[in-house]
Amino acid sequence: MSGVAQKVEPSTDSLKFNFEKFLHQDYEFIMDQEDEAYESSDYDKLRKLTDIHIHKAKLEDNALEMVNGYYYRTIIEEPIMAIAYSDSIISATKDSNHPEHPTFGYILKAIIYYDMADYQQALENYIVAYNLAVEKKNLTDQFTSSMAIAAIRNLNGQPHAAADIYTRSLKLLQKEKDYKNRYDRDYLMLMYNLSLAHLRLSQLDSSRYYLNKGISKAISVNDTVEYRDLVLVGAQLDYYENKFQSAKDTLMKYTDELEENSKATKYYYLGKIAQNSGDNSLAIDYFKQIDLIVEKTKRPFENIKDVYQQLVLHYGLQGDQEREIESIEKLIFYDSLISTENKGVIKQAIVAYDIPYLKFQKKKVEEELKSKSIWILIFGVIAGIGLLIAFYFYIRARKTKMKVKQMLDGSIPFKKSNRGVGTHPESVPEGIRNELLMKLEAFEKSDLYLQKDLDMAQLAQEMDTNTSYLSTIINHYKQKSFPRYIKDLKITKAIERLSNDPDLLKYNYQGLAETFGFKTGESFSKAFYSRTGVYPSKLLKELKSRENARHL
Repeated sequence: MSGVAQKVEPSTDSLKFNFEKFLHQDYEFIMDQEDEAYESSDYDKLRKLTDIHIHKAKLEDNALEMVNGYYYRTIIEEPIMAIAYSDSIISATKDSNHPEHPTFGYILKAIIYYDMADYQQALENYIVAYNLAVEKKNLTDQFTSSMAIAAIRNLNGQPHAAADIYTRSLKLLQKEKDYKNRYDRDYLMLMYNLSLAHLRLSQLDSSRYYLNKGISKAISVNDTVEYRDLVLVGAQLDYYENKFQSAKDTLMKYTDELEENSKATKYYYLGKIAQNSGDNSLAIDYFKQIDLIVEKTKRPFENIKDVYQQLVLHYGLQGDQEREIESIEKLIFYDSLISTENKGVIKQAIVAYDIPYLKFQKKKVEEELKSKSIWILIFGVIAGIGLLIAFYFYIRARKTKMKVKQMLDGSIPFKKSNRGVGTHPESVPEGIRNELLMKLEAFEKSDLYLQKDLDMAQLAQEMDTNTSYLSTIINHYKQKSFPRYIKDLKITKAIERLSNDPDLLKYNYQGLAETFGFKTGESFSKAFYSRTGVYPSKLLKELKSRENARHL
């Protein structure tokens, strides 16, 4: 390890690496440095820090801190190396009594295999994780694993199996006391997935049953985002029950709030409703918008084949052979890419194209125009990459959304040090120590820490002490550095005031920085992320959504 230390170069923020010095720092300090390196995408620095983190944990035989070090490597390394680090997490915690380990390592490994589209390996690891979670009675990990297993089964053409898993997960959740309130997020997610799964199976009554339960719960907890998503599933149900006007009204109200493929899916139903009313021109406009979205995201959705069938027919009738070929190519590609069977969906009212006929038609038109076969290959590669990226961002968005909800509920688990207070510091006399602790408690209840230029010397003077005593007390009892201590107080106050003062939602980042004692909007955003794990924009978006809902 000393050879590695000699090769370490100074990082971009001028931090000088000293291997032995870092080994004597506490884990919170090292993790703060790792967080900063990750946020700034300084992965070389992050690798050096995690090497120190892991080495220190091994010296101290601290398996959980080994996991923290290995975890960062799983999210920055290439898949093969990331799998190896996941195996290291599993190995370090294989005999652990901790409720989350070694389950955590198997879940990480499964996610990596999923991103590689190796669904068999992903499924195997999720099953191991699920069994471990059952053994350790960890409901959260059981739920996470079972949801992922259902998604993989659904992706591989087994919607019935997916619906069965969702049903079993609900039964598992129902065994918990007061499950609707203690696990309201999981319950809402299950209601949404069960409603959608039964819709795909054309079991409309069952779909409506779970939908109504989900909507009722979303209203009771004032979850406007989940309410919107559930109501949009209701619009799809209305469509299949021939309640076209009701479906259209809901889709028109909420669709513009959606992004990318979620929006494309709703455009599809608006297009089909337009077709049903005889407005084929409007329907084609919606299908063209879907084509633009899918071309950008490189992600298909379950009705994409029908979209391109409609476009092939339209361009053929218009005599636009070039676009007709493009639509045929996309239809062939997505038909081969999508393995799921659209069981129970109403048969297409307009001409449907099977693969052999499409290939024949494509060859006939290509006799008049140059082949674009190379673009099929390129589009296929890009689409595959897009699917993996989309899944990653979907998982990250769900986690961020959950953190914001926890923050507003006052239950967000802020990162804390694993170091205990231990014995009192001998360098500070007992009388001074007790007095400073009382003064710090009063300081935390005031707004004095919102001063922009407050430093330790100024605070020490106001508390009639010296910086040495004050620094020792803060580091020992608050278990963080003075700058981190002040920043955390400011961010906690920011969350409290933003949640209760709608006028603050009108401020930009610089305005919020000024309000809560930061010099720049960037420093406010960075401190907010360090404290909560999400950027302030996510919190502001949710708060604005709730505020708008109050005025509806």
